[in-house]
Amino acid sequence: MATLRMTIIFLMEQIRTPFSIIWTIMSPTVLFFFLHFNEIERHFGDTLWLRHQISWFVGYISFSVVLFNYCLYLTGRRESGFIATFVHSIEGRLLFIRSQLMASLIMSVLYVLFFITVVFIGFQALPDYQTVILILKTICINVMMMISLTFMASFRVTFQTASTIYSVLITVCMVLGIVSLKYNDGLVYWINIINPIAIYSTLLQPGLELSYITIFVYSLMFIISLISALTFKTEPVWSSQ
Repeated sequence: MATLRMTIIFLMEQIRTPFSIIWTIMSPTVLFFFLHFNEIERHFGDTLWLRHQISWFVGYISFSVVLFNYCLYLTGRRESGFIATFVHSIEGRLLFIRSQLMASLIMSVLYVLFFITVVFIGFQALPDYQTVILILKTICINVMMMISLTFMASFRVTFQTASTIYSVLITVCMVLGIVSLKYNDGLVYWINIINPIAIYSTLLQPGLELSYITIFVYSLMFIISLISALTFKTEPVWSSQ
């Protein structure tokens, strides 16, 4: 019950930023129609083609939520002194992180459902059971990503610095993901092995598998995040200055 109550509180706080919600919802949807405007008539009602095209965008939406609705929120709560004031034990830290994860996961599901609904309506296509599986896979990947990237919230940086870092990171990942559609050799290939957006796109498309390097790197990040969750620094950055 404690997890549910805190999840609702954190969820309501995220909903109180309407501009961020509108931007997160609308920007990938508008971009998708902008890139595929000339293909609406050609692939009208083509569910299979459409399902293959949305995987990259679903990955972008999900990764945005992981960074800004999850990791950045954890950083902001630490800097505001919320954690230092109300969280004093390992059980409290885990409850806090678990509740924030659940709230962010719900937001990511809402964003993805909105995007898929609008895109399918725009192309007059009917979702099939594979579309449902894609959504379920997205939820599972989101959980994995959030847990694996929890350690980023423990970096001793301010909220503004973290926001800048995450903005640069998601931009680089997005650009490399787009570049890989035309050129995926050399440095681009090796970076995309750990590019979260590329990982989403790979896992959401049937028949594609992750490399062993990707699995190893994210397994290591997963372990680091579990350790950081137990040793999460509760003091805001400014308190030590």
